[in-house]
Amino acid sequence: MCGICCVCSDTQEREDWKGFIEKNSRVGRRGPDCSSSHQIDVGCHGKQLFLQGHVLHLRGQLTPQPLQDHHGNTLLWNGEIFGGIEVGDKENDTQILLKELSGSSDPGHLLSTLAKVQGPWAFVYWEEKTKHLWFGRDMFGRRSLLWHLPQNRKEPFILSSTKVGPQEFREIPSVGIYCLHFPDVPGEGCDLQIHLYQREDSVWPGTLDKVDNGQIFNDRLWNGLSDTSPVKFSLDTELKFPSRMPKLNKTLPNMDSDLKKLADDLGTKPSGSKSDPVSSNQTNLEKLMKSDEVMNKLADQLIDVLERAVKKRIYNQPYLTLGSEVKRSPCSQCKPHPNTSRKSEDNSGTGKGHITDEESGGGEEEMEESDDNTRTSPSTSKQDHAKVAILFSGGIDSAVITALADRCLPQSEPIDLINVAFEQQIKSSGKKGTGNPSVAVYDQQRWNVPDRLTGYSALSELNPGRRWNFVQVNVTLPELQQVRSNHVRHLVYPLDTVLDDSIGCAVWFAARGQGVIGNGAQQGEPYTSAARVILCGMGADEQLAGYSRHRGRFSEEGWQGLLDEIELEITRISARNLGRDDRIITDHGKESRFPFLDEEVVNFLSSIPMQYKANLDLPRGLGEKLLLRICATKLGLSSTAVLPKRAIQFGSRIAKMENNKEKASDKCTRLGDG
Repeated sequence: MCGICCVCSDTQEREDWKGFIEKNSRVGRRGPDCSSSHQIDVGCHGKQLFLQGHVLHLRGQLTPQPLQDHHGNTLLWNGEIFGGIEVGDKENDTQILLKELSGSSDPGHLLSTLAKVQGPWAFVYWEEKTKHLWFGRDMFGRRSLLWHLPQNRKEPFILSSTKVGPQEFREIPSVGIYCLHFPDVPGEGCDLQIHLYQREDSVWPGTLDKVDNGQIFNDRLWNGLSDTSPVKFSLDTELKFPSRMPKLNKTLPNMDSDLKKLADDLGTKPSGSKSDPVSSNQTNLEKLMKSDEVMNKLADQLIDVLERAVKKRIYNQPYLTLGSEVKRSPCSQCKPHPNTSRKSEDNSGTGKGHITDEESGGGEEEMEESDDNTRTSPSTSKQDHAKVAILFSGGIDSAVITALADRCLPQSEPIDLINVAFEQQIKSSGKKGTGNPSVAVYDQQRWNVPDRLTGYSALSELNPGRRWNFVQVNVTLPELQQVRSNHVRHLVYPLDTVLDDSIGCAVWFAARGQGVIGNGAQQGEPYTSAARVILCGMGADEQLAGYSRHRGRFSEEGWQGLLDEIELEITRISARNLGRDDRIITDHGKESRFPFLDEEVVNFLSSIPMQYKANLDLPRGLGEKLLLRICATKLGLSSTAVLPKRAIQFGSRIAKMENNKEKASDKCTRLGDG
């Protein structure tokens, strides 16, 4: 994981880009372990590149970025290779990928190499032989990459994980791989030619419009560019980026057999019939597990593929390795990486930062407290604090991920469960003689938001033999407003809706992991999670019809409408959620990992007919994410399995904290300059 930035400017430009980026962006916060930069003279084209990387070390040997080989090829890599290209336990995936990319200068080689990668990524790659600058994001947009397209020849072209300076940025569409050419003889008004190698059968995020539609292509990429912009776009219509996006199984259920069988299994008929629905969703799930062999088999298969996804995301970090033993090593909170000052600046021109013995010494006692003077795990000195944290609302998505993480890790490994609540105003009952509640009761009541209650309920269903650190993150209104102004509004950008604000703020506080232990021997003690890997349940609702809009579409257009909506969801996710969440979480020098968006999980779910994944004829709390509910029941989460969907902005009660009359899609004025 990295914070990456690349600036393309005229050679006459004398801007100190290193200082400018450090002062005017949050890129450096993404990589606390090592920082480096490198400048490239493009040559006779009158352009220069400045590349800067900030590394969060999670794989193999600590490798400064940008990384350059002996041919002059240079890579900025913000990603994780979980499959597709072999990376050994002690190898760094940045080094492996650079070697693979440098094997040939043929565009087809680069495209096929990146198409193999399973995992989240965003990258910038300078190919020295061809003088081409390649860049792009994975198909789900799980890692942020923004661009600033210059409006005139005086402005720089910038690629960055986060906004830099006052320039306007946009998220780069995850529709393929981009290649920046520097014309030998610039055409009229054209200094920068950006060529798109579209992903096979790709559509623009949030639509079903084909990328290769000429007019839509121009409207999408050229929208907002002035006539004086030196940037021109072109589309390769022959060579394409091989797609890993699976085709959704859009087989319609047989109304006379498939659905009737399900109704018979449950002892009821689909909604709309005159029969009374069964009272208990738990009873329904148990009936399905006993009577439906297909659903049982699919649930077992989903558990298996999802468990593999969780395991890959837990063990691909320096202090946990697959095998008979877990290697015990101190993480950054106990014994910082050699370059805690983030100043491993490259002076050799190779892009390979150097670390001195002086930089690598000491620091263990100094890390007893975090920057905000909140103590980390009480057992930090024993180096047995959690290496993995989970955003834990107690809903079915996070609870299933947690139960599978419990299967993957040795019993001795603690796990941090991060649960966020925003302060609520407690109204007086108004009854005579009741008196005022005690201070302790009042303090508890103001944090008893729905996610806190479901969090404790789900915790009670987890393995009692493991040390679960239930971290209560409690946020007051003044703190929310301060953090939004100082941090979140810069990270949510370029998104700007009320929904982006609510989710962005909630996830920022959760990722920080600073709160109070709510269970066990250390209950009531201040605590800050030291885990650098955060597992998130995002992606389940989009694939398993978990949103209320899915029921709305189903009620209006039936199964075909639901299938069309789910197909749209997958194309929309890169533009709506994950780039924002990456910017928010990694601002703390931590990495988000999404098991539900593992390529094997997505392929498996896409192959299943919809009626096995969800049946919205069934009641809320049962029909949506039906297959996952069966999985949860099999994992021992019987109460959690029947909880209805509750979005984080409502479960944490941030939506009730300020202006609760706003619509989620409204532009949020609180995100403006303050």
